[in-house]
Amino acid sequence: MKRLRLILVVLAMVLVTVAMATEPSKTTVKYHGKKYYVHKVQEGDTLYSLATVYGVSQESIIEINGLSSSDLMLGAMLYVPIADGAEDKKGAARGESKRHAEGKKRQVEKDVHIVAPGETIYSLSRTYGLTQDELLELNGLSDASELKAGMELCVQKSGNARGNKAECDARNGDLSSRNDNEGEMYLGGEELAAESVACDLQTEMEFLEGEASTSLFTKVEPNMMLQVTLLLPFHARGESKENIVDFYRGVLLAMEDLKNSGYSIELTVLDSERNAEHISDMILYGEINAQLIIGPVYNEEFAPLLSYAVENNIPIVSPLQYVDYDCPVLFNMPAPAELKGAPVAGLLDGSREVIKIYASNNDTTFINEVNSIATNSSEVALNFQFNRGSYFYTRNSNGSNGSLVNIEELMRTKSEKVFVVMASSATDVDRILTTLSSTKSSIRGRGLTYGDYTVLGNREWLKMTSIDHDIFFHNDVVFVVPYYANRIDEVVRLFDGRYIASFGALPSRTSYRGYDAAMIFCRMMYEGFDGFLDVTHTPLATPYKFEYRDGAYTNTNWVRQHYRHDSKIVVE
Repeated sequence: MKRLRLILVVLAMVLVTVAMATEPSKTTVKYHGKKYYVHKVQEGDTLYSLATVYGVSQESIIEINGLSSSDLMLGAMLYVPIADGAEDKKGAARGESKRHAEGKKRQVEKDVHIVAPGETIYSLSRTYGLTQDELLELNGLSDASELKAGMELCVQKSGNARGNKAECDARNGDLSSRNDNEGEMYLGGEELAAESVACDLQTEMEFLEGEASTSLFTKVEPNMMLQVTLLLPFHARGESKENIVDFYRGVLLAMEDLKNSGYSIELTVLDSERNAEHISDMILYGEINAQLIIGPVYNEEFAPLLSYAVENNIPIVSPLQYVDYDCPVLFNMPAPAELKGAPVAGLLDGSREVIKIYASNNDTTFINEVNSIATNSSEVALNFQFNRGSYFYTRNSNGSNGSLVNIEELMRTKSEKVFVVMASSATDVDRILTTLSSTKSSIRGRGLTYGDYTVLGNREWLKMTSIDHDIFFHNDVVFVVPYYANRIDEVVRLFDGRYIASFGALPSRTSYRGYDAAMIFCRMMYEGFDGFLDVTHTPLATPYKFEYRDGAYTNTNWVRQHYRHDSKIVVE
């Protein structure tokens, strides 16, 4: 009996040891109203150890992940339900915030509002349907800075506004005796009208005196935990978004690398649903409580977040779409459209002959982009027609065909040239590029001279699966792209291998952007933003260079991707 008891004790100790070897994840994601940990399977993890560490059943892990057996693949990402008890503890602060918010809603029905910590004249004006000037005048305040926590404000436009001053002063006492609000989370969750955000925020940010400074952001000490919220529209308008999942997966791999570098980060993942009201509610009830926010994506989603972020000096990263807001806590990772032409301006500045080639169907967006870049160019416009070989038509001003021109004659002049192909059809693009390439080969094969040329390509060609990319090398094609990731490059190849092992899928450009966003901005939270604007950041393959432009921090780098005739892809 003693031997059996000893064996059982030893077995229990082994099981506890295995369970303790499993390190619990700090990454959480919210899905359909429920929260889950995101756990990367480590050496020695079992269903039993995961269930023990997280306090849930093995069956629940199997069900949520659709596992067909108890075998776990090393490096795989699993979703683990958050046990009820753990959720209750983590939600205690949020419950307090919710009670505070409910109290605020009840106050809306009254004529008097008691100012809560973190509230501003702007947020209160939105709550009660008043202008900021009306709210100030009703309460005899000369400036928004006089608002203090605990004050009782008149919030109804009745009677003589100026006559309320004595009553408000009597209730609130000497303003100078009030203590400033410190350390309270901003609870205003009012949805902002997108068209008024810029000017309204400027009113609230008078302390900046018209200048933004990255020193506003609090540097996280090395031994402290960084709270990061990833806010993405996983189910925008009820539809699952595959590219958003790709971005999220890239962030997860970045978190793994940051952890291995010694950083301590707690990542909370929330679904914005592409719904500004939903985001407002999350702010109101304390679900967004972060030192860094990555996301959301769409322009309209940012409106509710901006006042919250400004009030708390929290950087917000727009990772996938350039958003046009005047806000000094906003970081745009995509470069603005007006800078798109910078990488190829030297091709169209008049130093080379420009030959534009049109087909029966053309990309008007690309045409407009090219026309906006070209300055003082010597231009020839041609129409392509299949079965004409190396012969093209000159293009009349109304788009019709003119006289026939042999493209070989244009190539044999010694001047440097840029061919700009306007065609929108993959078939036409492929035929035009093949014609240019074969004509050049014919000239060279006969020992004749020709002028060097480059083709300025439309980045939409990179999405056309029917085009063999070898034809790009034959024609020295140059693209301007928002993101570059050549899978031949060692750093990208290694990332791809990790991604495939973890998620069983190839990464997309959105996956790379997710990795870049987390690596750049989580590091900056620890290292500090001083000098942030003076360096180029290249976590994987794409370089980012940020400037303060039009009231926000913006990446200014579009990438010039050159398919050179020596079969190398060069980022320039």
